[in-house]
Amino acid sequence: MVAKVEHNYPGYSIKITSANEAAYRLFTDSLRNVADTANSVTCFSILQTWTGYFKDRHLALVFKDIPENKELIDEIFSNSKSFPLSKDSLLKKWATAPDYPLEGIWTLSGMYEVAVIKKDSGYQGVILKGDGKYWKAGQVKFELQPYKIGYWKAAQYNQYHMKDTFTAYVDEQSFIMDLKSYKWEKTFPGQTSQKSIPADSFYFSKTDSNNAILRLPSFELPYKSLIDSLITKNFHTITHTANLIVDIRGNYGGFNICFEKLIPLLYTDPIITQGPVVKATDENIRLYEQMLKSSLFPEDKKPPFIRMVKNLKKHKGGYFQPPADTTTFPKVYAQPEKVGFLMDEGCASATELLILDAKQSKKVTLFGKRSAGVVDYLNLVAPRPLSCSRFLLWIPTARLASLPQHPIDNIGILPDVEIPHHENWINYAQQYLENLEIKIANSSK
Repeated sequence: MVAKVEHNYPGYSIKITSANEAAYRLFTDSLRNVADTANSVTCFSILQTWTGYFKDRHLALVFKDIPENKELIDEIFSNSKSFPLSKDSLLKKWATAPDYPLEGIWTLSGMYEVAVIKKDSGYQGVILKGDGKYWKAGQVKFELQPYKIGYWKAAQYNQYHMKDTFTAYVDEQSFIMDLKSYKWEKTFPGQTSQKSIPADSFYFSKTDSNNAILRLPSFELPYKSLIDSLITKNFHTITHTANLIVDIRGNYGGFNICFEKLIPLLYTDPIITQGPVVKATDENIRLYEQMLKSSLFPEDKKPPFIRMVKNLKKHKGGYFQPPADTTTFPKVYAQPEKVGFLMDEGCASATELLILDAKQSKKVTLFGKRSAGVVDYLNLVAPRPLSCSRFLLWIPTARLASLPQHPIDNIGILPDVEIPHHENWINYAQQYLENLEIKIANSSK
């Protein structure tokens, strides 16, 4: 893994400098010493610890999806913090009313079901129904400790049980709990008309004569045809409605080509996108060549990548940066006159590239919270095999041209207008746009 990253990762020469190289070597050697006596269970945490040094969520070790990994995954996470519970006894206990307002059964898009129980001065979210692979009943999925009125110190554990700590706003009387863009919905006790947006819900809706909403929760390649058809089908309505809200909350990214039909609707001025700086190694080149053979990759999008592969071969051992791309369109649509993007800490990777493009339009106002900050190193293309067949390794092949002077990773992109946690974000953004005056030259219908 060290060899693959040092050779192929475009962030290596930026993150490992003369000032910290000795410390990095010491850190790597210390893990190699531990690895000498590691077994299949401890191996995973050692490898995760090493990739964590680079603080890049695009540089990631994952389990290969093979049957023989099931027992290993169970064993690796068997020692996770747990608190065994009986759902039946909890349902009986909470049949009248819980002793504390957040207590109850909560769900995350139907994927996980947790019991939120009072624990000391805070709460624990304990798995009742897991994903069947990484999470089992009784394991602690998140913890909340009071911080100040309405705010909590949160610890949430990801798919691989790694802890993420942050401050979260949680209204104890609400039936929706937003933990860093993961929207937990209370299902018992109590009923509510308030519903969270399903994580995979794509839709377009016209809320009144002046406002429409376009919800895009993912830019993964399999969703491209769905996104294209959603915009094409509603194109007339969108271009005859004053305000458009584009809801990209929780969109962790995917491929830029998935949002290409949205860009003309935002367009007011030439959009300048600097070409990424691609590391030209044999392995990186091979990944691009394999991508070009994929049936999912549209034929009309291949030419620039074919040219890039040719240039990477000419610059092997170094870097190649495609020329800056200036996107223009023959007209500026008079409507939507104003576009609001709803963004949050779940917006990452390709979604952040969309945000950077959208910021160049006079029509666009960014609403919500800062983005995730996972875009400096990009173009993952595909996971890479390791000598151990149980794991795969994701390594970016390129970096943004703005590095190292203007980093986004672990910082995020700030919105133009931060929305208070307790507000209805869609209503807030629509009201803000209604009162916003903008001037766009050369508009045409």
